[in-house]
Amino acid sequence: MARITSSILEGLSGTIGELVIYQVDGKTYSRKKPGKQSKATKAKTSPAKRKSQSVIIQTQAFLKNIAHILRFGYQTHTDGARRAYHEAVSYTSINCFKEEGKSKVLDISLVKVSRGSLMGPQDPKAVRVADGVEFSWTDNSEQGSARFSDQAFVVLYSTSGQGSEWVFLGSFRSIGKHKLPFTNSNSDAQWHAWIAFSQENPWTKKRTLSDSVYLGIV
Repeated sequence: MARITSSILEGLSGTIGELVIYQVDGKTYSRKKPGKQSKATKAKTSPAKRKSQSVIIQTQAFLKNIAHILRFGYQTHTDGARRAYHEAVSYTSINCFKEEGKSKVLDISLVKVSRGSLMGPQDPKAVRVADGVEFSWTDNSEQGSARFSDQAFVVLYSTSGQGSEWVFLGSFRSIGKHKLPFTNSNSDAQWHAWIAFSQENPWTKKRTLSDSVYLGIV
């Protein structure tokens, strides 16, 4: 992945020959287009490589549906052209798969929708109530990096893969609970649930996140 420095290419996006030109935060980068494999080459692909390819395909298929959530949850993991989503793909492909026979299968319970150094929630739970899902936790303010004003980051992802609900800035850590209400269209669905906390730096306004905790299906 290379930064384009030629003034001729600045501001461009698209493809030029074997290069893909794209912009991130106003800066122009380039990378080489992946080569196409022939059927003969694919047929010679080793089992280990096919397993690795399957991991990437499953990872991308799942994470692309929550990319907007990952932009918040992995916001401290950006570096130049490497975005929060790239970090989420890397973490998930390495840490969130289990062996099933000769294959690797994504284990959603291992997926992190946020990662960071902030202290996470203590004794977190997610319970389905009449009009939504109530997240609760024990207030652990002032322990380690935790502060009473840290805000809950809660996520629901449909088990059918047909939608997600989230709150980036929910109740304060000191409150001990946050309810995510249902809409008419999602009240009958089942959901994977996660919770994390975020803390704002009062001077830079940037946020530090905790690792998310998976709370099961509600």
